[in-house]
Amino acid sequence: MSDVPDVTPFWQRLPLFFRYPLHVEPLLYMLLLSLASVLAVALPVPSPFDYLIVLFGVWLAFIRYAYKTLDQTAQGLLTPDQHKFYDAEGRANLPYKQFAILIVVGYVINLASDAGGLVYGAVLVFCSVALPASVMNLSITQSFWSGLNPLAAISTMRIVGLPYLGLCAFLFLLLTSQDVLLSALLPRMPEWLILPALNFVVMYFTLIMFNMMGYVIYQNHHFLGTSVSEAALGHGATHAEKESDAIGRLIGAGQINEALDLAYEAQRVAPDDVAANDRYHKLLALTGRDDRLLSHAKRYLGLLLQKGLGDEALTLYRAMQAKDADFAPEQPAQLLKLAEAARRRREFPQALAIVKGFDKRFPRHAEIPAVYLFAARVLCENLKQDASARQILVALVARYPEHPVRVEAQQLLTVLDKLAAPAVAG
Repeated sequence: MSDVPDVTPFWQRLPLFFRYPLHVEPLLYMLLLSLASVLAVALPVPSPFDYLIVLFGVWLAFIRYAYKTLDQTAQGLLTPDQHKFYDAEGRANLPYKQFAILIVVGYVINLASDAGGLVYGAVLVFCSVALPASVMNLSITQSFWSGLNPLAAISTMRIVGLPYLGLCAFLFLLLTSQDVLLSALLPRMPEWLILPALNFVVMYFTLIMFNMMGYVIYQNHHFLGTSVSEAALGHGATHAEKESDAIGRLIGAGQINEALDLAYEAQRVAPDDVAANDRYHKLLALTGRDDRLLSHAKRYLGLLLQKGLGDEALTLYRAMQAKDADFAPEQPAQLLKLAEAARRRREFPQALAIVKGFDKRFPRHAEIPAVYLFAARVLCENLKQDASARQILVALVARYPEHPVRVEAQQLLTVLDKLAAPAVAG
């Protein structure tokens, strides 16, 4: 329940993250810093201290810029041209704090390696998974202890929810892509260009990661209690945007009941607003108001189906059935739409399960012929169970000779009979 309905989920913006470092400002900055690494040969300092001094300065400057990117993105300023004047006071030391956190984490992992076995594996996995949350907490609070605190990392992971694992997966893929690119690129470089090229590639992927982590904070700013820039909302922010931000501030202040009341009123006055209903639904789930959640879910389910959001409706339906096995839509006909959504996902047995026994539960319902035809199509076209499909079609044609779907059912029955004829002849 982590994604904020007013903000596009980060996994739908992946191409934009890859393009972010290619904007003029970050691109020139990365090129300048990468080329600056060749100055090491000009320093009157014994090797390898010349390279260590230059690389320390280069990466100190870059990590500060990366944290600036994370911070500005977290405020909803998604491109460098939107970034406002950046006051680095209180943030200039973030790279040092980050480096200190990595040293402590490395020390803990080294201690765990002495224990070996499951202890080492568990500590290594937790530290790897918690690292993005640590970076996010450090940026939000500017506190070394907050960035180091495993409970704070767990709290952030819990707030972001399941998408946090998606974030970790994407970050891991970025690291893997970086290594693949470097292994293919560096052997083809002249010796003097290897270090600048190495720095540039690593900076490129690192900036993508910081941009992505900043966006995850922005996506979940309501629940993390962080503020969003007025520029992100626009000078003419809509009533819905201001309302959403007000709910976020209440949540950040711990005034959950007040936030819930405001969210309820928003969806009451705008019953066709998917975002308002989604926000109210997530708050009900967050606060454990299961009775109100199940009641609202029926109306919300109907709205999603009305708007053609079948996948979202199916996800909601299954989540509510997990809470209450007796949960059902307000209108029986909506079961057929949910089954059709499951079929589009290629979840064929699950699609049939949704409409199973429809004719017995609703013996006089007008959608029974359509349900019969749907089940027959899934059986013969997707599950290759022609005999079962034929049985349903025969019953449909016999019981509903005047129904409009009878024509389509008869056509499908004819096709099945023709397919069966060679087998019978044989």
